[in-house]
Amino acid sequence: MGADRKVRGRTAARHFFLRAAAWNLGFFGLLRLNWTEAHVVLPIARLQAGIAGGLLGAPVSPIEVTIACSGADALALCLGAILAYPVTWKARLRGSVAGVGLLVGLNLLRIGTLGRAAAAPAWFNALHVYIWPAIFTVAIAAYVFGWMRQADRRSGFSEPADSPVEVSRQARLFFGLAATLVLLFSAASPLYLENASVLRLAGFIARAAAALLDGAGVDAYAAGNVLWTPRGGFLVTQECIATPLVAVYLAGTCVGATTWPRLTLGVLATLPLFIALGIVRLLVVALPDAVMTSPLFIVHAFYQLLLGAVIVFFAARWRYGARGALRHALLGIVVGAVFVNLLGPWYSRAVIAAAGPILDDPQDAIAFLPAFQVGLYVALWVAAFVAAGWKRFLAGLAVLVPTQVAVLVALHALESQAGLTAHVRDVRGWAIAGPLLIVSLVINVRGSAGGWFARPHR
Repeated sequence: MGADRKVRGRTAARHFFLRAAAWNLGFFGLLRLNWTEAHVVLPIARLQAGIAGGLLGAPVSPIEVTIACSGADALALCLGAILAYPVTWKARLRGSVAGVGLLVGLNLLRIGTLGRAAAAPAWFNALHVYIWPAIFTVAIAAYVFGWMRQADRRSGFSEPADSPVEVSRQARLFFGLAATLVLLFSAASPLYLENASVLRLAGFIARAAAALLDGAGVDAYAAGNVLWTPRGGFLVTQECIATPLVAVYLAGTCVGATTWPRLTLGVLATLPLFIALGIVRLLVVALPDAVMTSPLFIVHAFYQLLLGAVIVFFAARWRYGARGALRHALLGIVVGAVFVNLLGPWYSRAVIAAAGPILDDPQDAIAFLPAFQVGLYVALWVAAFVAAGWKRFLAGLAVLVPTQVAVLVALHALESQAGLTAHVRDVRGWAIAGPLLIVSLVINVRGSAGGWFARPHR
């Protein structure tokens, strides 16, 4: 009976993700039609701009209202998940109406605040590129998951007796705090991206790396905040050391510290730890050509790769405990790396070709995105979730691939329609967040037949 219920649960989860992918692709395709953009999306965006001006006041400086101002892409993601969920159509329609109301309200507030900040370019850019996209992402995720739980309660769903343990309170606290701190970190970006003290710290990191390389016999020196080696110059800027990983580290320290002395020590260790990581990041240039033919790419992607490895390790630790974590994490990382190195270039070219013209990509963050996301997804699955079965694995993969195409299409639309280019940091953040969200959904979303994937008792 338990096995039967588990099979039904996996089938329901697979059907949900396939339906969600179909709804999202349908919505995105409809929104990209020229007629829809000209006669529906753009008039709605202008209407919302007029309402926002009436509620919050006219913009202090003229701003251009484009298709990107409509919030239609965010609405499509939200409605796609709701309409695919296996509850009654009445519940789905109620959830859709409430979701539309929430996102329209947020979009009115977004347009209004952007209009009020138009006279201050730094704050306008921070709100437009960082803060409001992050708010929309968190709002959609919180609303959709909250609605799913409420819909399950109203439909009388109850967890089976042999069902697993939910995520611990400590894990929920960590994810909530990490999300909050990352949002605050992004919101404060105008304060540190142009800060002279942070730039001096970047220069110190360049000089320290040069001293270590010189001591190891590599001809290297630093001039200002530029590290010079036989391979060329490597510019160290504020953005190079101000990584969102700082916010994640602080969240882990606050949640994991059991005493005030440990908490204090962990917080005080933040600066020296990330200075050391910044130096290690630059030491990649010392690797011989036989090991690393493109050190600049690894320097740029250093924190993305590091965070991916840390996430895989903690997933393995959550699943198997401290004793088996390292072995399973290393296996997952090796399998994911094999995919990225052997099949990654071919796969990335196929996804990028399906999405449209090549985007401006100075650090190859977009070119690396498709292969890295699949590699991280595979690594997480091998490290912690093999027992969930290959069907759930394929269901998640079936969602990840069209999501990648949709994200690249959205980036193309932002660049061509609104003249906005995605920030490298945002692309690298999504590279991590996308596979995490899909793994979480595949493992935890309950179908009408029930069944959560259980963590084994230790």
